[in-house]
Amino acid sequence: MGLFSRKTAETLDTAAGALHRAGKKVGGEKGGRAGDAIASATLGRLRDLCNEDCTCRKCR
Repeated sequence: MGLFSRKTAETLDTAAGALHRAGKKVGGEKGGRAGDAIASATLGRLRDLCNEDCTCRKCR
């Protein structure tokens, strides 16, 4: 059972995307992967508490 709403899930997905884009801008593909790793480590636990599935269009 999740603790957060769809709006929170969308916000976390947006933040993870921003980390990926920032990493890619700084370090290319390796930077993008580093941004993904940081997003997973920092936002992943919060994302697990959401009662909504991933809101990004690529997951659907």
